[in-house]
Amino acid sequence: MTSGPKPRVVVRDLNKTFYFYRRPIHRFTRWVTRGRHGAPTPFHALRDISFTVPAGTSTGIIGVNGAGKSTLLKIITGTMEPTTGTVALDGRIASLLELGTGFHPLFTGRQNIVYNARFLGLSDDEIEERLPEIEAFSELGDFLDRPLRTYSSGMHVRLAFSVAASVNPDVLVVDEVLAVGDAYFQPKCIQRIRDFRDRGVTILFVSHDPTAVKSLCDRAILLHDGRMVDDASPAKVLEHYNAVIARKKTESDYLALEERKAPGGSRSGTFGALVSEVELLDATGAPVRALPAGSAAMLRIRVFFFERVHEPSIGVVIRDRLGNEVWGTNTHLWQLETGDWEAGTSLEVRIRTDMWIGPGDYSITAAVHTGQAHLAHSYDWLEGALAFRIVPADTRRTVGTAFLRPEIDVGPVPGTTPAAASVLSRAFGQLPNTLEPDGSGKEFLRSGWYAVENPGPGAYRWTERECSFLLSIEGPELCLDVAITRPTGSPPVTLTLLSLGRELGRVSLEPGPAWQQVSIPLPADFPSGPARVQLVASDAWRPLDTGHGADSRALGVRVRRIWSTLDAARAVPTTR
Repeated sequence: MTSGPKPRVVVRDLNKTFYFYRRPIHRFTRWVTRGRHGAPTPFHALRDISFTVPAGTSTGIIGVNGAGKSTLLKIITGTMEPTTGTVALDGRIASLLELGTGFHPLFTGRQNIVYNARFLGLSDDEIEERLPEIEAFSELGDFLDRPLRTYSSGMHVRLAFSVAASVNPDVLVVDEVLAVGDAYFQPKCIQRIRDFRDRGVTILFVSHDPTAVKSLCDRAILLHDGRMVDDASPAKVLEHYNAVIARKKTESDYLALEERKAPGGSRSGTFGALVSEVELLDATGAPVRALPAGSAAMLRIRVFFFERVHEPSIGVVIRDRLGNEVWGTNTHLWQLETGDWEAGTSLEVRIRTDMWIGPGDYSITAAVHTGQAHLAHSYDWLEGALAFRIVPADTRRTVGTAFLRPEIDVGPVPGTTPAAASVLSRAFGQLPNTLEPDGSGKEFLRSGWYAVENPGPGAYRWTERECSFLLSIEGPELCLDVAITRPTGSPPVTLTLLSLGRELGRVSLEPGPAWQQVSIPLPADFPSGPARVQLVASDAWRPLDTGHGADSRALGVRVRRIWSTLDAARAVPTTR
């Protein structure tokens, strides 16, 4: 007889009871009267819980608030003692429970990484080895060198998750930490947990998100009122859970929700391409903001390219008024070839379908990226691009999820392609004509920039070999305050300016530690106004490869100011 995988977690007859006294004096009264008076009220958080988790499997633990999920995980991780029962663990355990425990608000993010990693059991050598990965995963940039007290709650979570997820455990325990991240960071967290699962880590996962439980877990356990009421496949247990939720909604009148406005159209990405238009059309081709359920409609997405892009993926997500994903797809998932698009061209995607969606308010999120998901290389993610309403088609009412079967085709935008400046103005409004690494407007420094160094009046940023930025061009020249730092004896470095794939100008500079103020004349026919500009250095160098420290970054040039004015000469700053 063959045996299954060795169990990593064994829970046997687990019980946890908390005692609550109406007044503090009752504790003393109970002690003095030997229990005859002042008896506390018991609360049974867990009752007779038993289960086994085999090695290399992923188990979801679900239940309504107060069901006992967090208490169970705290007992498993050893931060709480059971009243009766036992928990046996085999291997190294890491927990993502109360993220940020032990963080000090006066320490910088980088200092907190070191101290918290030691708290999680990593050695100093392991911390040094994983520090670059932790920094990259958190994406906190300049804030890593600022005190934790200046962080928002979301940034605090980013830092804490990045540290906790750097441990290589045999058992990983996760408790609702994904619910507090933003819409960009949550998928990264889920992918990291999925990576753990693929490496054979045993996972205990608590979440109210049914999609996450189904995608991450092989099995699910349902807790209710401290008891284990179901243990089966995630789909079956979630059906049971939904029945519990429905009953609680009826009891609490939870369905009486107030209407709220649709999301306001925030966007993120490198902006090498932009979603320039999102429109919902009815069967006649007229723009609409309300449709009867089941009626024919076409969703039109137009994308403008600021650089050459090979096989872009154009995607959409329809969300309900609570932000839940109702339906979504992209051209990559539909195995559609979108072709090659040069800078300055536009693409149009048309999605035709019958809108079999329940009556209510919805919003559309549109994106352009490469590959299957926008986390790989996102050019533009436009959240809440358009809001619309579905009204009942007749007196018959329905509930449930949507399943659309659209037809999708891809082609160039008919008619005249819009100017790049108009696309940028529509997307961002007025762009600045001056960019400084440590000043306002750093959001206009797009791809290819490293974090600020030497904070203060002399602040600067290293670029990669190629970087891009958004700037309002207001004169015949573009000016740069740069330092061409290289090892002694390095050849000159050529800096080339590009926009929409077109070379605007170039300059060759000798390496040296001093700052150089460079003015690059622009072509006479290059239009003034908003522009996306790329700066390309002829080569990049890695200090690690040349014996100049342990820095493994691919460095281009140092930049402390970029500007364009009508009188460029008067705008040149004095050397600091």
